[in-house]
Amino acid sequence: MGLSLKQAFIFVPQDKNWLPKILIGGLLLFFPVFAFIFPGINRLLFNPLNYYWITIFGLLALTCLLGVAGYFFKVVHNRIVHENGRLPSWKFFTYFVHIGIKSCIGGLIFSIPFIILFSLLAFISPLSISDESVPYIAAGVVLHIIYTALYIMLALNFSLDFKIQSFLNVKKAYTLIKHNIINYILLVCYCVLVSLCMLILMILLVNGQILALILPFVSFYICLVYADLFAQFGVNTGKEIYKEANCYS
Repeated sequence: MGLSLKQAFIFVPQDKNWLPKILIGGLLLFFPVFAFIFPGINRLLFNPLNYYWITIFGLLALTCLLGVAGYFFKVVHNRIVHENGRLPSWKFFTYFVHIGIKSCIGGLIFSIPFIILFSLLAFISPLSISDESVPYIAAGVVLHIIYTALYIMLALNFSLDFKIQSFLNVKKAYTLIKHNIINYILLVCYCVLVSLCMLILMILLVNGQILALILPFVSFYICLVYADLFAQFGVNTGKEIYKEANCYS
């Protein structure tokens, strides 16, 4: 069975409590930019620099982002493990933060070789854009495509058991896609397409001034679109049964 981009966009409203869940997720994404929107908060943190409040604000903002990351992986997990799994309740926020921390640690360790390669490429490439810089740009694009394809594969593997080592187990992650390569390529292409559409929408909303306030809520909705695309692929990866208990180990 193929992937449905339409289904990824319409699955959220199928949850009877989808609107409050979207609002909470959007507010969590809104919080990190809170200080830059309200002048009073901005002055409290930066005029003059108040390192104590900046630290508190930074920790709270990081917690919000980790919670959203964990929620994303939990949605993927629910829709793969449970037939027609719905959006989880935000009352398990601390658990989502825990998952988010694991995903960031695993993703960071996986990304280290690519960070080194990107850094070397940036160091040896010409500073100005010219004919000489074209090969370096092309190499950077190819490296980014490879990184994206591998990251999606490993992120999908992580969503099945929430173990840090799942972000590093390339062999096991490859077993998820080796019999479904065409759909996996389609998954990667859909993710790139959605990200490009999101970029265009973001530019439009930011230029719309007051409309920029809805950007965090739109971003969270798009995050759930990615989650359903991951889950649609994961449901068709094979006959292996993933038990709910695994995600608490």
